[in-house]
Amino acid sequence: MQEQKKNICFAAGEFSPTVGGLSKSATRIATMLKSSGFEMHVVVPIQGAVSPSAVIPEEENGLMVYRVPVGDDVQNSNGIALIQAIRQLDTSIHFDLFHGFFLPMAYACCLGMNKLERPLITSIRGSDAKTWTEASMANLLKLLLKKTSCLTTVNTALLRKVVKTSGIEVESVFIKNSIGLDQKKIWNRKRMIPGKIGTLGKFQKSKEIDILLDSYYAIDTTLRSHLALIGDFPNANLKMENQHKIKSLQLENEVSITGFLNETAVIQNLLDLNVFVSTSSSEGFPNALLEAAALGVPIVVARFDGIEDYCEDGKNVLFVPIGDIQATATAITSILQNEALAQELSKGAIELAKTLTPDEEKKQWVQLYKAQLEPNFKSKLLNKQDV
Repeated sequence: MQEQKKNICFAAGEFSPTVGGLSKSATRIATMLKSSGFEMHVVVPIQGAVSPSAVIPEEENGLMVYRVPVGDDVQNSNGIALIQAIRQLDTSIHFDLFHGFFLPMAYACCLGMNKLERPLITSIRGSDAKTWTEASMANLLKLLLKKTSCLTTVNTALLRKVVKTSGIEVESVFIKNSIGLDQKKIWNRKRMIPGKIGTLGKFQKSKEIDILLDSYYAIDTTLRSHLALIGDFPNANLKMENQHKIKSLQLENEVSITGFLNETAVIQNLLDLNVFVSTSSSEGFPNALLEAAALGVPIVVARFDGIEDYCEDGKNVLFVPIGDIQATATAITSILQNEALAQELSKGAIELAKTLTPDEEKKQWVQLYKAQLEPNFKSKLLNKQDV
């Protein structure tokens, strides 16, 4: 007799086609789990008028996706519409496991699941750790972790911070982000555009684009040619602030904001760069950095807490202190002037990407789900790890 597939409530802060690291990771992981035999019901908040009507799912690549309107401000919605939607879905589907992919989404699962106790996986992804470790969130964080059966993270520093703040001991698993490699698309110093520097992403405030602009400005004008902001800002006000900054530095002819691009265009833009730069002050671990690494683009990155889980200074990236304009400019300049260093960092970046395979990430997520759903599997896994 064929085993009945397990129904999973996968509540994600963002999901495809939304642009950004959270969306990319959520879509990748839900797709991995679907291909491994789980019935994935993805619940994601969107802008729109709240309605008491049941949410109609959309089938996307075998995933059932429920987009729940939560009002005009997704980031600051009170979550009631989301909780009610999860509760309605649980009543009809009877989920076997809940997975909150972002702390606020785990909290919605915590309140949305009906009375029957089932496993709740809570995933820390980045900015959520910063928000949920503030004093005003202490009680909510404790409640969430008391109901969490397993806490996952892409960044061990953030995990320690969350656990310490809550005072709650909970089982945890460290699963790194992954990236696929295409050996036909590799950075070549001789083919890229001389003096072109760039970054990639959805440019939230924590990406510190103003620091990148100042750092670019501090580079000798004979070495720099262009700064490409590959992506866009999440709102008009933040974009306007940075456009004013560009104007004040008189860089209008050297800085471009591409807007959000498709994967092919993103790759081509990255391959054109001499240096990829990340000036973020806080991250889980950025998918954008991995995309640059997989192509072999030399990387300069601000040393946010937890980056040592992945990167090694001088081997696959150059570290600079967070917010240090001169150090960032100096690191970029060293790559522009030193071909041997650029080639060494390019080689190291590709080697880093090779260790972060989608197959390994998929294996870890499947093992985690089975361990939460099947006690016998968990015992076997623990015994195997003890050998």
